[in-house]
Amino acid sequence: MKVADRMTTNIVTLNATATATEAAKKMQSEKVGTVLVLEGGSLKGLVTDRQIVTKVVAAGKDPARVTVNEFMTKDPVTISPGKDIHEAGRIMGDQGYRRIPVVDGGKLLGIISIADIAEHAMSCKTCVQDILREIKKGER
Repeated sequence: MKVADRMTTNIVTLNATATATEAAKKMQSEKVGTVLVLEGGSLKGLVTDRQIVTKVVAAGKDPARVTVNEFMTKDPVTISPGKDIHEAGRIMGDQGYRRIPVVDGGKLLGIISIADIAEHAMSCKTCVQDILREIKKGER
């Protein structure tokens, strides 16, 4: 199965000049935990609800004054829609990511999450075997 088969195409975006407050409000209204940051139509970064809490609020900064450009993950790892879904899972596992933007030829197409992969893995015998094999490796 390919990334394109499982990715979400209804993506939520902001401009890099948006504030942390604006990002949080957008997340709340769209019911998402990640917003992709665009500049001139190109992906420049991503912001998670956790980043707003840890890098802005807990750091004592004013969310109404801090722009997402100041704390976002810049130039995030991306994946192409034609890649195998197992590759997305490997990247997430290796890097500790829960979501990866899907880009093709510089154009943002969507986002794939660990939940998208888990949903697929539940019905995929090979995936379950791969997961169990990885768990077994950790026991060594």
